[in-house]
Amino acid sequence: MKGVKKVLWFPYKVFAFYTILIYILILWIPFEGWLAGFMMMSFPAVILMHLISLPIWFIIERKKALLPLALLLGGCIFLSRTYGFGGKDLSVASDGEHTFSVMNYNVHSFQRYSDLRDGQMRKQIGDMKEWVAGSGADVICMPEYFADASKLFNMDEMLTKKGFKHSLRYQQVNSKYNYLGLALFSRFPIVASRDTVFESQNGMIQADIRIKKDTVRVIGLHLFSMTLKLGNLVHQKKMDGVKREGRITFSRIKMGFVRHAAELEVLESWMDASPYPVIVCGDFNEMPYGYVYGKLRRKLNNGFEEGGKGFGFTFNHLPYFIRIDHQFYSPEKLNLVNFTTYNKIDYSDHYPVMGTYKFTKTAEDR
Repeated sequence: MKGVKKVLWFPYKVFAFYTILIYILILWIPFEGWLAGFMMMSFPAVILMHLISLPIWFIIERKKALLPLALLLGGCIFLSRTYGFGGKDLSVASDGEHTFSVMNYNVHSFQRYSDLRDGQMRKQIGDMKEWVAGSGADVICMPEYFADASKLFNMDEMLTKKGFKHSLRYQQVNSKYNYLGLALFSRFPIVASRDTVFESQNGMIQADIRIKKDTVRVIGLHLFSMTLKLGNLVHQKKMDGVKREGRITFSRIKMGFVRHAAELEVLESWMDASPYPVIVCGDFNEMPYGYVYGKLRRKLNNGFEEGGKGFGFTFNHLPYFIRIDHQFYSPEKLNLVNFTTYNKIDYSDHYPVMGTYKFTKTAEDR
């Protein structure tokens, strides 16, 4: 038994050191390199390993079980990023007259790439459109938005009829009759706007929205998509296939970390230049332990952390258990009234999230 303990204890101590490095990276974000990105992304797996190690070391030698216990307790400082307990006291004057809601939902092009000859699929697309238009949100940000003049994808027309008379999308459109990319719709007037395209569908749009006598800057984004086809990796039956898909997955994640750091610079410049309270929402393609999330968290509050419940997972495909769709807001000028992850709405490969906000002081109060 002594020999087994020695063999196991040294690699576990090395793993413990790696864990401490990850905690430091997530807390202080000293650099933006892709290697740091991989390390921070491994946080959930690291915590799982310590959860497994704790009872094992307790059985082998109780004194040594103190190390995984200490590391697990240390990891609790990231609990708010991982699990929501229903939020703080969100009872701040939640009357509908002075509140407004923002929903972000990666709609996966409303399933336009599916078999449109299938009657059931066409019904599902119709149901999805109805749900989005009737969601009750005042502002909707939709990455991978698609609309055209056909009856099946006449989303612009449907939203206009539901009161979303103001909209914004990239200036570059596919053609006169259809659009695919990031879009934002509002019941309230958009008094100023701008946009930028990072690559293909990925980019940002900014809308300064007038709500009665106040204005809020909503920045909708879709950061670089790593487009991980984990199903291809999981279903490989030969080692050559596993290696090939593994290399592709690694390359896409690595590129994603590099691109996100560059995209963050543009985002921060838009935020810093805003004379209004800011809400940043959309598909970040990044978990709560990543570089972009950590940097934004230093300046803004996160809606899920303040008012979310459960794990709040927002991805509806492999690996399922991740939260990559977020909302951040200016805490000094906005109060969060409610935050919801609609994890029963499974039309897309993402779940929608909605935050309801209230200005800390309205123009009448000032």
